[in-house]
Amino acid sequence: MVLPQRPAGAPSARQVIDAFQAAGLRVTHPKDRSVDCGPDGLGLGCSEIVTTDGVTVFVFPDETSAGDVAETWGGQSYRRGAVVLNYLDAKTPAADRVRYEKVLNGLR
Repeated sequence: MVLPQRPAGAPSARQVIDAFQAAGLRVTHPKDRSVDCGPDGLGLGCSEIVTTDGVTVFVFPDETSAGDVAETWGGQSYRRGAVVLNYLDAKTPAADRVRYEKVLNGLR
């Protein structure tokens, strides 16, 4: 299976997780679930997924796809460019979400 490439300049899901870890945020038990991006998994059309106990990081091939998926998750996600943070499974407290989002916004 070939997954769509993330856009040039977008951080990889692993880079986002590493930045969270460097900032002291909870990213225990990271698992690369990128295989779930394809039609045999969640069928979201994403490029990468890394799950952790604190947050799940999705990277999409373009901002439109990322925005569409983030909208369907409503208040349980945050999007910056082609990267979407999802809190649905993580039960992340609202105060911590702001910290994850600030770190993501600081990535180039």
